Amino acid sequence: MRLTELTGIGLGLRVDGFAPAPHTPHGPHRPARTWSRQTLRALLWEYGVLHLTGFPRDPQALTELARWFGEPETVFPAGHRVPGQPHVRLQSNVRGLGANAGGQYWHADGSFDPSRSLVTVLTCDEAPDDGGETLFADLRAGYAALPAPVRTRVAALDGGFPCRQIAEQDMRRATAMRTVELSDAERRRKLAELTDFVRPLVTAHHATGRDALVLNEHWLRDIPGLPPADSRQLLALLYDTVTRPDHVYRHHWSVGDVLLWDNTSVLHKAVPAAPGLRKITRRITSAAPRRVPPATRTPGPALAATP
Repeated sequence: MRLTELTGIGLGLRVDGFAPAPHTPHGPHRPARTWSRQTLRALLWEYGVLHLTGFPRDPQALTELARWFGEPETVFPAGHRVPGQPHVRLQSNVRGLGANAGGQYWHADGSFDPSRSLVTVLTCDEAPDDGGETLFADLRAGYAALPAPVRTRVAALDGGFPCRQIAEQDMRRATAMRTVELSDAERRRKLAELTDFVRPLVTAHHATGRDALVLNEHWLRDIPGLPPADSRQLLALLYDTVTRPDHVYRHHWSVGDVLLWDNTSVLHKAVPAAPGLRKITRRITSAAPRRVPPATRTPGPALAATP
């Protein structure tokens, strides 16, 4: 494998020539497969974003890759799934083809759940010649760049995530715009799975112990305990710091690219393709393994991330 850093701040790494080791549960190749998984995990925890080139186009290989980081999550709603692949979300800017509402705001996948989606795997099937990039912002570098008094203040605060209210509004809007088909029963079942919660605005990474901000422009709405004006002002400062140009990596897509990112270390944001150009991707999110608890104010001991 050949490794190339994508920025000068430790955000993003291109991995050329990576392919999963053969899946042989009982045989001489078993140690090689374990080494590959451990190495890739360590690189992802360190760099936040990995760009794999030359990865097999086999859909099963993509799902197996996602399993290295946790259990692949079932796509909701069902109409956005790749046929026969309940864990794979089809995304495009083509009306009626999969999910059309790509997140054109700074977010981390799965922020509507207290435990969050740990890792996202995304591959590109059709890339536009102009636009369509994905931006990544480093939540770790952003936190470190804050003035010391602000870091101290933020580390003692929570963010408010009124997820049930937001999800209900989103589903009603999507149904009205006909970007998704949802029955009342499906909507009620999904809302029953969600809860409103607060989460610390700073958490330590489960593997590296490195502190990172917890932000999302859609699901995070306020800072409980602060007056609304103060809450908005502080959140604006955090977003401005995290997303300043020297903390951001811009990925220009090519067909066959595979990107992995750590939702606890980076935010991402989709850039629209130029008018008339198509972009089609497939996405899998992996839930954190049970041994990795949801973010809390008192994280457990940091584990060393070594290849």
